[in-house]
Amino acid sequence: MKISNISKERFLEAKKRINKKYPGAKTSIDPYGKYFVSTSDDRDICNLQIGQTINAYNFDNEDDLYGFNSALNKITTIPHSNTIKEAWLKTEVAIKSYHVVNRNNNKFSDDKVMKKMAKDFE
Repeated sequence: MKISNISKERFLEAKKRINKKYPGAKTSIDPYGKYFVSTSDDRDICNLQIGQTINAYNFDNEDDLYGFNSALNKITTIPHSNTIKEAWLKTEVAIKSYHVVNRNNNKFSDDKVMKKMAKDFE
């Protein structure tokens, strides 16, 4: 993401939108010196799906962690940023992207795709 041509106003607009959806959002830094935007309870906003998957996973019937690793591997992770401005803009794009995917997810379910493919081969 090329940040040099992004204005301060655009950055502040992105920050305002994110804070509206996640009150108390703030810039955090990871152990590698990369920046990311986190919620008020220090959860990475771009990668919230990882925490949701961990919380929703049923570990009771798990003899090994292959199923858990498989569930985590299905999640796309967004890398942290080199600058604070980039982190906020990347987070804004991630929020919009997750919204579009969640809104249209039922249109592309496996069942609907299989039915469509079956009709195409008839």
